[in-house]
Amino acid sequence: MNKSYFYIIILFLLCLSCSKTKPEKVIQETYTTIDSISVWASESNKPEIKKEDKLALQLKAYNLAKNIGNDSLKALYFSNLSYNPNFITDSLLYRKVNEQAKLLNKSIKDSSALGNAYWDLAFFFERYNVKDSAFYNYSEALDIFNSINDKSSTGQMYLYMAVIQMKIKDYIGSEANTVKAIEYFKSIDDNKKLSDSYNLLGIVLNDLEEYEKSLSYYNEALYYLKKTPNFNIREATLINNIGVIYRDNEQYLLAIENFENVLGTNNLFVKNPNLYAKALSNLATSKLYNKDTIDVENLFIKAIEIKQKENDLGSLASSYYNYAEYKAYAKDTLNAIIKGKESERLAYAGNSNEQLLKIWPYLAVLEKENATEYFKKFTALNDSLQKEDRKQQNKFARIRFETDEFIAENIELESEKEVLSKQKQIWIGIATGFFLLGLSVYIIINQRAKNQKLRFDQQQQANNQEIFNLMLMQKQKVDEVKRLEQKRISEELHDGVLGKMLGARMILTGLNKRATDEAIQEKSKALGSLQEIENEIRSISHELSHSAYQKINNFTDSVETLLANNKNANIKTIFHFNEDENWDSLAGDIKINVYRIIQETFQNAIKHSKCTYFEVTFYRNDDQFNVIMSDNGIGYNINKGKKGIGIRNITSRMDKLKGTFHIDSTEGQGTTISLNIPVNLKIKISTNNNT
Repeated sequence: MNKSYFYIIILFLLCLSCSKTKPEKVIQETYTTIDSISVWASESNKPEIKKEDKLALQLKAYNLAKNIGNDSLKALYFSNLSYNPNFITDSLLYRKVNEQAKLLNKSIKDSSALGNAYWDLAFFFERYNVKDSAFYNYSEALDIFNSINDKSSTGQMYLYMAVIQMKIKDYIGSEANTVKAIEYFKSIDDNKKLSDSYNLLGIVLNDLEEYEKSLSYYNEALYYLKKTPNFNIREATLINNIGVIYRDNEQYLLAIENFENVLGTNNLFVKNPNLYAKALSNLATSKLYNKDTIDVENLFIKAIEIKQKENDLGSLASSYYNYAEYKAYAKDTLNAIIKGKESERLAYAGNSNEQLLKIWPYLAVLEKENATEYFKKFTALNDSLQKEDRKQQNKFARIRFETDEFIAENIELESEKEVLSKQKQIWIGIATGFFLLGLSVYIIINQRAKNQKLRFDQQQQANNQEIFNLMLMQKQKVDEVKRLEQKRISEELHDGVLGKMLGARMILTGLNKRATDEAIQEKSKALGSLQEIENEIRSISHELSHSAYQKINNFTDSVETLLANNKNANIKTIFHFNEDENWDSLAGDIKINVYRIIQETFQNAIKHSKCTYFEVTFYRNDDQFNVIMSDNGIGYNINKGKKGIGIRNITSRMDKLKGTFHIDSTEGQGTTISLNIPVNLKIKISTNNNT
């Protein structure tokens, strides 16, 4: 609420409360007093009035308020005087007025007026640049407004405190208090104050050189500002700030566009000449940094003329600094030094320490012979300001701590009241707690039992896989021994028996040449028999050798056995694979997981699919091992329902193998599952050992 309206309403209510005894006299006295103070304030503000005459008017107002007999009215009068710091120009007199306002409002327990008195004093200190005292009084006002749940004033105090913290470079504290202010303003939908708060966040984040965040906060400020009436001039201020962001971030074309938009604001030169001059100077600087010097000097000159009329020394010092940059860019070093020294003079006059810290290093570059002196000044001032900032930040930290402590005490008192009001519910809470505790214990024990069973099942499955793998390996070893034995027997028959029989045949052949006709016939028969034995043994040897070199397909045998053991006679099983591929050279993990997937898919087909055939196909494509399992069952809609445990098992196994799978199923048209597994499959083509 506007404070002037607030005092008028209070005055009206107080007049009504006093009307029971002497209504006409009190009302007349009230209006006379207020009217007198207004007249004296108006007289005091006239430029031609002398300083001693101003003080006389102020003392008249002070004495008039002091001599009122009614405490409520006296508090109201002093509150009005405290709210008019422009009227009371004597600082000592103002402190007396404000102290009286605080004492009187405290005595009549008017918390709202007391909070406003602290607010007035904080504003007074801020006007005289006594930041720590201003911050303290804002925090005192905040505590009071917070205690009476005045959300608007509480948010305003947080915002004022944040502004002071920003000025002393306590950016973290400033950001935190601004966020608190935003919470209060959002709760009451105060769009104007929300715009001010986000604007402050934009300034803080710009000083921290977090340009993207700063820009987002300025845009947020614009969003809330456009919800308020007559926002054009304030909008121009925000657009100017956004232009500064772009300029500092070296996005000069965007900066120029924003500053030109500010200058194009309707009637800006009349309504806010300071902002108009700043936009001119900012536009000139952005064009200069973009190396576009057309009309830049005229822009600087025009901005400086306006600022001189407005007596804006700090901003004027900044313009002269930028003007010096322009002259240096134009290689007019002499004029650059002159403009720079004028910037230094104005910064001194306006107590602009930040501008001094900016101009001295620049003058050191321009005047190399005086560089040492400038850097000495810079170092001394910078160290002094840093110490002062740290001192101020420490003071503010103590004030914040005391404020938080006060709030904590209030919270503790409120908590005690809540505890007392809820004592009847304690036993219900305890009983509920025991019930929930028992329920929790039961759930935990039950869950542990389920987890143990799950771990047991997982271990059992792992053991089954290991046993199956060992069986496959054992069978491979047995088959390998058989192959080696067959090879050995083949070699023995070929190299031993055949050799001996061949020798006998040779001997008999020799004897046959020296024998009689009858002997020759008998020996011929014996030779024939030996030759038959020789052929038979050779045939056996070749068969054994061929068997020894054939591949033993243990993996495919296991799959064939799995499909052959189908207990459902109505289902025909088909297994396709290339017999020339060495499927047993696949890694054990691949074989066991593929076997389990086929087994589970086959069992699901038997149980659920109502199929008449189930087909498995192995094939290899480059370094991929591919398995296709299909049936002609009823199928299902894969897009409906949850994934069953079978699908989860396939997913888990394929993840282990770093493979992929695809399910293709349509209702009434069967199901096909394809597995794609990466492998390094070494192909061994069986060969016949022909001897």
